[in-house]
Amino acid sequence: MSGICGWVGEADPATLELMLDAIGHRGDQVERAWLPGAALGYRTWRGRPGQAASILERGRYAVACAGDLSPSVACPAAAILACVSSPDPTRNRLDGSFAAAAWDADAGRLTIICDPFGLRSIYWVEHRGVVYFASELKQLLAIPDLPVEIDPRAIHSYLTFSFVAGDRMPVRGVRRVSPGRVVELHDGAWTERPYLRLVEALDPELEADAAATAMVEALSQAAVKGRLPTAQGIGLYLSGGLDSSAIGRWLHELDVPVRAYTLDFGEQSVERDEAMLVAQSLGLPLSLVDARPDAVAPILPDLAWRMDLPFGDGVTGPHYLLARAASRDGLTAVFNGEGGDQLFGGWTNKPMIAAEVYTPTPSAHSRAKAYLGAYHRFYRLEDDLYTHEFAADIRAQMGDGDERLELLERELGSEDLTTFMGRLRKTDIAIKGFDNIMPRAERIAGSFGLDVRSPLFDRALTEASFTLSPRHKLQGVCEKAVLKRAMSGRLPDEIVWRQKSGMCVPTTDWVLGPLRDVATELLGPDSLERRGLFQPAYVSRLRAGRDISHELRPRRIGEKLWALLMLELWMRAYIDRRGKARGVP
Repeated sequence: MSGICGWVGEADPATLELMLDAIGHRGDQVERAWLPGAALGYRTWRGRPGQAASILERGRYAVACAGDLSPSVACPAAAILACVSSPDPTRNRLDGSFAAAAWDADAGRLTIICDPFGLRSIYWVEHRGVVYFASELKQLLAIPDLPVEIDPRAIHSYLTFSFVAGDRMPVRGVRRVSPGRVVELHDGAWTERPYLRLVEALDPELEADAAATAMVEALSQAAVKGRLPTAQGIGLYLSGGLDSSAIGRWLHELDVPVRAYTLDFGEQSVERDEAMLVAQSLGLPLSLVDARPDAVAPILPDLAWRMDLPFGDGVTGPHYLLARAASRDGLTAVFNGEGGDQLFGGWTNKPMIAAEVYTPTPSAHSRAKAYLGAYHRFYRLEDDLYTHEFAADIRAQMGDGDERLELLERELGSEDLTTFMGRLRKTDIAIKGFDNIMPRAERIAGSFGLDVRSPLFDRALTEASFTLSPRHKLQGVCEKAVLKRAMSGRLPDEIVWRQKSGMCVPTTDWVLGPLRDVATELLGPDSLERRGLFQPAYVSRLRAGRDISHELRPRRIGEKLWALLMLELWMRAYIDRRGKARGVP
C-alpha cells in the first residue's frame, strides 16, 4: 500500500512534501531522508504488517521500498539493499509486490527496481538537471513548473490496446521502470538489465499429466500461502471463473477466514450465479456488489483519477466498486485470480493459433499484426479516428517505424522461447500482465487502502510453467488443462469444465443507454474540437450506435466508446489539472 518518491540532484525541499501529499491514500505516516545529492520520501500506514518500517539508512546506502515481498520478510528494504549492493544484483529470488529506490552516496548511484510482474510501478522524469522518481504519476505532476503535455505515441498505443504498452508514458518525458528489471543512474547515464528472465525449457519428467498437475498444485498453494497477510480482514474477488475459484479453494484449505465479493450487473450478469455456487461450496460469505449503470456513472471521474494512467477496459469501473465495498467492510487485503490465462493458456490463444495455421510463412511481423488485431479498438481505424494534426504529430515522432509492432515483434520473436504457445504466453504476460492487468488492479485497490494479492503471478510458479509442454495448457480445445485437472473434484464440475466466458461488462448497453448523456458530454463535438485529437464525425457515429460496416458484434461499439471516454476523463484530471483534482470541470 505504501508509496515512495525522491530525486537525485538539487531540488527545492518543499517539492518532496508536494509529492508525498499527492498520495495521501497510501498511508498516514511519512518518512523523509535528506542525503548528499539526493532525497527520499516514503508514505505508509501505521502498523500495516509486511511493510518496511521506514526508510532504511545503512552505511553509504539509503533505501525506500514501497510494498512487500513474497514470502513476507521483516524488512523489505533490507532485502532490496542486499540485492542492489551485491556484485551481481541479478542473482536473486525477489518476488512479491514492490518498487524501491536505493541511493549509494559514495558512488553517486541511484538504483530503481520493481517487482517481477509490474504489480507496483515506479516512474521517473528529468527536469532542469534533476532526476525525479515516484510510485505514481500524480506525484511527478506535483513538481512545480514541470511541463505537462500528452505524448502522442503513448496515446496511439493506448487507442490500440486500451492501455499504454511498454515503458513509454502518456505524459511526454515521463518513463516507467519495466517489471523484472534493475535500472541504474550513474554519472548522468542510465543502464538497465533484467533480474528476471523467462526462458522456456520443457522438462520431460513433467510430460505425464499427474506430474504436471502435482507441480502446479504445489506451487500454486505455496504462492497463496506466501502472500497471506498477518492481519485479519482478507477479501477475495470471486468472478465465478476457474482462476478466482481456485484461489478461493486454496485459501479455504489453509483455513483462512475470507469474505468473497462478486459483481451484480442485474439482468445482464453472466457469472454471478457461478460465483454464488463456488461461495456456497467453499462456505465463503459472499457480498453481491451492485454494478449496474446507476452505480457506475457517479464514480467515473474519481475512477480516472485513482487509476493514475488511462486504462480503457470496461472492467475498471466494476473493479472500483469491488474495492470500495471491500474497503468499507474494513478489509486490508484482497486476493484475485489474475494471471491464470497468461500462465496456463487461456482463451485468447485460440485466435492466434488459428492465424498461425492459416498463414503460409508465419513470421514475428505477421504474428505481431495478428496480435494487434485481436484488441478490437482502433488498430487500422486511425484514419477514421485521428484528426490530420494529431496523425501528423504521431508520424513526426515515430518516423517510418511502428512502436506497437516493434514491441510485439521482440516478444513474439524471443529466442528464449522454443514453442509458439510459449511465445504467446510470454507476450501475454509482458503486455497484458505487466502493462495492464497488474498496474490497474493495484492502483484501484491501493487507492482504497487495500493490498492486492495475485498468487498466480508468482515468480516460482511462472518460471515452472515454462517447463510444461504446451499440451498441458491447451489440450485439444480444453484451455488451461493442467489447472482444470488440479481443481477437478475440489470445485464443482460446472465451474471447472465449463467454457470460459470472462467478465462480460455491458459497456455498449451502458454508453448507448443510461450513460448516453455522460458520453455526449465527454465525447461531444465541443469537447472533441477543444482537444483536437479525434474527428467528431466518426465519434458521433459510434455514439449513435453505428460501427464500421464489417463489424457485426455490437459490443465492439461499447469497447471503443469506453476507451475514448476514459481517455478524456484521464486527460481532464492529469493534463488539464495535473492530477490534482478528481472531478470533471
